[in-house]
Amino acid sequence: MSKISKLGSFLLSVVILAFSGWVVLNRQFVLDHVRAWQFQPSTEIARLATNAGMSEHGRFQFYVTQPRLESSNEFNAECRRSEKASPILGCYKPGEDTIHIYNVPNPELDGIKEVTAAHEMLHAAWSRLSDAEKQRLGHLLEQAYSRVKDSKLEERMAYYDRAQPGSRSNELHSILGTEHADLGSELESHYARFFSDRSQVVALHAKYNQRFVDLERQVTTLQAKLKQQRAVIKQRKESYDTSMTALNEKIRDFNQRATSGGFGSQQQFQAERSQLQAEGQRLSSQKAALLQQIDQYNADVEKLNTLGEQADRLSQSLDSQRAVE
Repeated sequence: MSKISKLGSFLLSVVILAFSGWVVLNRQFVLDHVRAWQFQPSTEIARLATNAGMSEHGRFQFYVTQPRLESSNEFNAECRRSEKASPILGCYKPGEDTIHIYNVPNPELDGIKEVTAAHEMLHAAWSRLSDAEKQRLGHLLEQAYSRVKDSKLEERMAYYDRAQPGSRSNELHSILGTEHADLGSELESHYARFFSDRSQVVALHAKYNQRFVDLERQVTTLQAKLKQQRAVIKQRKESYDTSMTALNEKIRDFNQRATSGGFGSQQQFQAERSQLQAEGQRLSSQKAALLQQIDQYNADVEKLNTLGEQADRLSQSLDSQRAVE
């Protein structure tokens, strides 16, 4: 073998060794590109990525997990909830590196699948961050959380602390990134890697979430109104009953005196009779007004029941397990 041939073989061996070393050091990078290359997204999956405002990198990260939009039976077989009363809409399975999204059937909740897709994509992205980067982001996420939190978000994070210990920063990363605007320049810079326009996914969340907010507000307002109505009706009914009892007693006394000759003159008889008739008419009007108020109360109760049914239908459409019961 010539020296040139030997040199060529040696250089080829060096290149192969160098490439092998690079592959070992960048194993996740290689696997991600292979999985993304193998995946052919459906029209619906591609639409979810587009509508959620994912960047090219975010879309790549999404496709790496070979996401699936699934029926209730399919989804329930893949994604297990921690608590029966806490439905889930999607899950990222780190061991399999796959995303599963429940195909919510309710058109009133348009946008919820896009938000779920983006939420789970961020879980996959989090799993690929270094420990140092997770620690840095964890501090930023807690700072942002302290600014935007409300009772609902606190309750939600308490669930994750209870059901999935150790997942707090991971969950905040997905929740804040898809549901809250103005998180600060450092976090916005981080999320810009995954979204070309993060406001799209935040707006989608706000839109369907407003449906629940409006229903809850209507229910709360109507419940307060009914409570006030009950108190007024109770007071007016007691007043009417007391007045009616007193009038009946007066009528019995009047009839007894009329029978026994207890009136000194016809004029006195007519005067007291007119007075009793006027009081009776006043109580009749009072009764009519009370019945009208009771009818309004009953109508409001029916309205509250209707709102409750609407809220239940919305909640049921989010629950993949109730969908197959």
